[in-house]
Amino acid sequence: MDLPWDSNGLLSLGGSVPTRRTVIAVTGAALTAHAWTALHQPNPDLIAAAGDGGPVTPPLLDMIDTVVAHAQQLDDQQGGAARGFVSDQFAAVARLLRRASYNAEAGRRLAAALAQLAQTAGFMAFDANEDGLAQRWYLTALRAAHAARDPGLAASILALMSNQAADRGHALDALQLASAAQESAAKTPPAVRSLVAARSSLAHAVAGDLTSFFHTRENTLALLDTAPDAPLPPWASYIDRIELDAITGRGLVVLAEQVPVQRPALLRQAERLLRARAHTSLTDSPQRSALRHGAWLSLAHNAAGDLDLAVSTARLALGRLPAVSSVRSVALLHRLHDELAPAAPRSPAVRDILRALRELPRTSPVR
Repeated sequence: MDLPWDSNGLLSLGGSVPTRRTVIAVTGAALTAHAWTALHQPNPDLIAAAGDGGPVTPPLLDMIDTVVAHAQQLDDQQGGAARGFVSDQFAAVARLLRRASYNAEAGRRLAAALAQLAQTAGFMAFDANEDGLAQRWYLTALRAAHAARDPGLAASILALMSNQAADRGHALDALQLASAAQESAAKTPPAVRSLVAARSSLAHAVAGDLTSFFHTRENTLALLDTAPDAPLPPWASYIDRIELDAITGRGLVVLAEQVPVQRPALLRQAERLLRARAHTSLTDSPQRSALRHGAWLSLAHNAAGDLDLAVSTARLALGRLPAVSSVRSVALLHRLHDELAPAAPRSPAVRDILRALRELPRTSPVR
């Protein structure tokens, strides 16, 4: 990550991020300094006029875009089951950038594809509770998005980095990264800014900042209702009210833990916002989001004292596991087990769901 933010730095990244050793997660300036550097460094020109790997043609670029889209769909639908495939595609695109011949426009498209593949791999690593590896993928994605001159994609990556920091309980890092994401998104389509605002709200939630959280929620809704002034990038096609409500609902559960005096009201709002995503049909997408937010909804029901709804929602979430690979969601279900356990002596339904939850493999705890 000490490479220069120019074309030489990007091309020096080589192939895929190593996966056979532990990558330690970092905090503070070791992480956040890269976010601000990405925003304020000049964008490099990517031109390889005489590479030894042949020309990058429009049909090849179209095929790469299709592969990138399919990788994102696999991630949304199934979770991290396709991590190896995404890593291999990243290595293939990186090889083209180093060896093929292309003009400036094709170079930017290759860099954008590289950034999206790294972002997908980063979220898969995050979902597998491999935080250091996820950070390394995200920082690689950020460098590629910078080279692609794509501030919206950079904003999405920064917002995911902020969410990871929030999940790890590092509120100051989360707030710094959220601020960088919003700055990067300033001139992007309203829907992209709405997504970044929704993700940024999680930083305010872990910081226990009610005022900023609800201000960000207002911005999320206002931007979502704003008429687009530019086409929405393909990677952002999944943005809709249900998904943004679910992100905010998750933040409300966290906020209820941070601000106990407001707990009942916050949990009621969380239940309302999480419900639609948590009850996504078992045949629709995105299943991993439905699983994770279903677990959060069950936690909200339990915290609000509604055991019946907590149990039924947990059962719905469990029913998605055969089709989804999500270590982080399984860890969340184990947290749910621990929070439901005190009610077991007085509820046969709780005892039954606890038996099902105990059969899940143990993973590292998550917030």
